[in-house]
Parts: sequence; structure tokens; C-alpha cells
Amino acid sequence: MAPQNSLPAGDAVPTSSGSVNERWAEAARHAVLGRVQPGLQHDVAGAMHPMLMMLAVLERRVQKPEPDLAAITQGVLSLSASVKKATADCISALTWANSSHDPRVSLRDGVDQAAKLLALDMSENALTVVNGVADDSATAPRSLMRSVFIGALLAFCDQHAAGGALEVTFHEAAADSPHAGRLQLRLLPGDVVKPPPCPDGARKRRMIGWPDVQAMAGSCGVEMAQGDGWLTLDLPRS
Repeated sequence: MAPQNSLPAGDAVPTSSGSVNERWAEAARHAVLGRVQPGLQHDVAGAMHPMLMMLAVLERRVQKPEPDLAAITQGVLSLSASVKKATADCISALTWANSSHDPRVSLRDGVDQAAKLLALDMSENALTVVNGVADDSATAPRSLMRSVFIGALLAFCDQHAAGGALEVTFHEAAADSPHAGRLQLRLLPGDVVKPPPCPDGARKRRMIGWPDVQAMAGSCGVEMAQGDGWLTLDLPRS
């Protein structure tokens, strides 16, 4: 029999009070943000690195006895383009958790971005993400991808003893369904050995559990079901 769409009584998110669930969801979102912060910092550093290299090249060109003005002009133009891109990348990283603007984003791109951001966590747990979202037109709220979906990836990292491939697929719902479609994460065990876990006393990061993901899903209007090695999220239409 397939696992039910609920967690064990000892782990279930309290449902007697919406405010309690929302507080749990907020705590879970804060924990997710703490876990992705190293990846965001890496993105900011990566955005700045090309500019520093271009500046060093321009400095050497300007200091030549007979500067090549054409080369300097081209270098300045390249630097200007790099500054614009770096600025956009830095603003995106710094406002990653900003909820004032929540556009719909490509589901396929969102899966790739999440896997890249969590590359270290995934590697440490011998997990790889297989993006099986074939529909390029499928979208989801950005906040959902940055909380519920990334939380789900972290939960797979934290709650499974063995690694493998984590396949992500999306199936569009029927036209008369209240949902846009079902996003599924399914663990495909592989011949890998996960490094031994750190002792609890040495762990400095907040682990993400299924109740955390369930709380965030509920706050986003997403219906979640979870079992041994799989999780589904029924995405809202709007």
C-alpha cells in the first residue's frame, strides 16, 4: 500500500492553528535561507571575479608607454557589460528571499538553478539531481521554488542514509483540475556510498525535515505527499 499523504503523528505539522503552521513555515524558510547562504555568497564572488580580471588587464594596458587606445576602448566596453551582469547577479543574490515581487519562473530552469545552488550539499550526500522536466512552458511561483522545492532537496540530503540520483519530473494536470500539475521527486538508488554523518554535537547547520517541507508547502497552497524515497507537490494554478 502506498504511503498516505500525511506524516507520522509524532512528526506531523500542527494543524489546529493556522498561525502555528505559519510560524513553523517561517522558521523552515529561515533555515533554508541559512543553508543556501554559502551558495549565494559563492555566486556573488563569482560575479565579481571577471571584473577584477578585466580591471587588471586594463591597468596594464594603460600603463604601457604607448597605450593601444583601441584595445583599451574595447576593454572598457567589455568591462561595462560585465559590471551590468555582475550588478544584476549580486542584486539577485542579495534579494534572494525577497517576497515583495513573486513572478512565475520556468520550472525547468528553477530545478537547474536549485541543483547548482545546492551543489555542495548534494555532493556531500552523494546525490545528483536529474532534471526530467520536459515541458519548457511549465512555470511555478519563484517563492515556491526557493522555499518548498529547495527545502525538499535539502530534506532528501538530510533524511536519507544512501545517495543516488534524485529524479525530478512534472506532469501537467487536466484542464478541470484545481492544480496546475504534479511535481515529483523520486530517489533512484545507485551504487554509491554516502560519507558517515557528522556527530550531532559537531553539526553546525539546521537540518531540514519533512515536517518543515510540509509546513512551507501548506503556506504556499501546495498539496504535498511523501513516502520512502519519493515526494510529490501538487502545484497551484496561480
